[in-house]
Amino acid sequence: MNKKAKFWLALLVLAAVVWLGAINIRGLIGNDLLNYDEFSFRTSIPPDEENWIFRMLSHTSLVILGAYIVVLFSAIMFVSKARINLRENPWYLMCCILFFAFVPIEIYTSYLDVKFYLLYLTNPPVHDELLKIFGERIGFLKGVPWIALFSYYSIIFIAAFQPMKKSLRKLAEEKKIYREEYSYKYFMHDDDDLKHEYLK
Repeated sequence: MNKKAKFWLALLVLAAVVWLGAINIRGLIGNDLLNYDEFSFRTSIPPDEENWIFRMLSHTSLVILGAYIVVLFSAIMFVSKARINLRENPWYLMCCILFFAFVPIEIYTSYLDVKFYLLYLTNPPVHDELLKIFGERIGFLKGVPWIALFSYYSIIFIAAFQPMKKSLRKLAEEKKIYREEYSYKYFMHDDDDLKHEYLK
């Protein structure tokens, strides 16, 4: 791994820590808007407390958006610079799939976050529209963002333990076995026409 790849990997890790940490913080703040026994919004929140919750949600959404942009760009640059052997490191391919598969979801939910923040800046007298955007954000495609979050934490586990990693020696042995099993060898016999043609 060259110096450029190491730089982008370090930036990716730092931005990912901020990004995932901000997601968890926003989730804890957003829980104050929900009833714990059912998926519905609380109706008895004092206006000052509700306004504070929305302010914190909007600020953390900006942090999440900025950190995700850095994470996405760093991931793209790392993949282009690292030149990791996928046959030797199938775990790396798994990490790439788990991350990049949810990019369209993250882009749309980031749009909702920006929409939420811009609406909060207008200081609306009623927070019904903010609640609507927040509800759409956490329930998008029946909870796909939560599946994405689980996938991101799975990437950490996979990158740490690197399952299915193969050494060059093992790859060479597998290649040898494959050739022995699927190669075809033709043995000439004394009565074979091809042998007589070859000897002429």
